[in-house]
Amino acid sequence: MTTLIVFVVVATLLLGGLGIVASAPSWPLAPDTLALFGVYGLALVAAMGLVVLLVVIVAQQRHQQQTLIESLAGQQRQQRSLETAQLMERFVHQAEMLLAKDSLDPNKRSVQRCLGLDALRGNSGRGDPNYHRLARLFEWLADTADEARNDPAQYRLIEPILRQYAEIADQLCRVGEVQAERLAPLLQFQPSPPAIADESAL
Repeated sequence: MTTLIVFVVVATLLLGGLGIVASAPSWPLAPDTLALFGVYGLALVAAMGLVVLLVVIVAQQRHQQQTLIESLAGQQRQQRSLETAQLMERFVHQAEMLLAKDSLDPNKRSVQRCLGLDALRGNSGRGDPNYHRLARLFEWLADTADEARNDPAQYRLIEPILRQYAEIADQLCRVGEVQAERLAPLLQFQPSPPAIADESAL
């Protein structure tokens, strides 16, 4: 804005100088010529004032518009974060409810334990409706995480859930209830397997 105002002032001075040179006045100036130059100068100053005022008003309007846009964007981010937090809460509730079927301890969060108990009943685990529902739930979480990668604030709300259920997601892939490539955002947080000691060193 300051640069534009300086440009307007310089342009006004140049215009005034060009007007005086173009009129080719004779020196000394006659009273009527001096009066005309005075009126011309006042007109230029008035025009310059109007232009500067317009520049200031336009700059203020742009600043207010930018502030409003930033405020709306901030509100939208807060709204998305709130919605994401609520969705993550519902996800955890649904996942824990499925893991707690058959009175299994949900704190262990181990699909292998679920499969071990089901194997005693002759169920291999494949096609079990609870695991199928859990797999679809994890696929939804993976899609949501993938969509939120460009929004750091939103992704930070999802990342702890990804870490919490990464091992279960891997187990679901192993029993064939879901495809590993569809759970990539979860599986990248899977804990590393414990190192196996080299038998030759024993």
